[in-house]
Amino acid sequence: MDVIRTLRRGEYIAYLIVLGLTAVLLGLSVYLAGYRLYELATTAASSPAALSQAIYNALSDVFLVVIFVELIDTFVTYLEKKRLIVYRIIDVALVALARELFIYLAPVNAEFKIDKGVALILATAVIGFVDYLQRRGITLGRRRR
Repeated sequence: MDVIRTLRRGEYIAYLIVLGLTAVLLGLSVYLAGYRLYELATTAASSPAALSQAIYNALSDVFLVVIFVELIDTFVTYLEKKRLIVYRIIDVALVALARELFIYLAPVNAEFKIDKGVALILATAVIGFVDYLQRRGITLGRRRR
């Protein structure tokens, strides 16, 4: 039984390391989002031509903050309930894909290719459909009780 207990402790240590790294990345992304918002404010005052690029940069970094908050929430929920909550992971994936779509389909993106845009849209639609099915299954499961 000591081996299992040791493995469980190692598992919790690994989760704490991942949670700590995610928290550090959240802090860096908050800093980056703050910097981009400051850059947006200064760009708006000095150069209206570069304003659209500054807006997309700021929104991209704000989306990144939301992704890290959702990831931390997913880890904490897993540690509390000791089971994987699928809709939390789907939510993180949807936010990440929304960020990627927003950035990639932006008019200021010079590297736009239609096939990658279509792939991102299809991936978002598939994950959105999986999210719908997951939430519908949860709702139907609650009605049966």
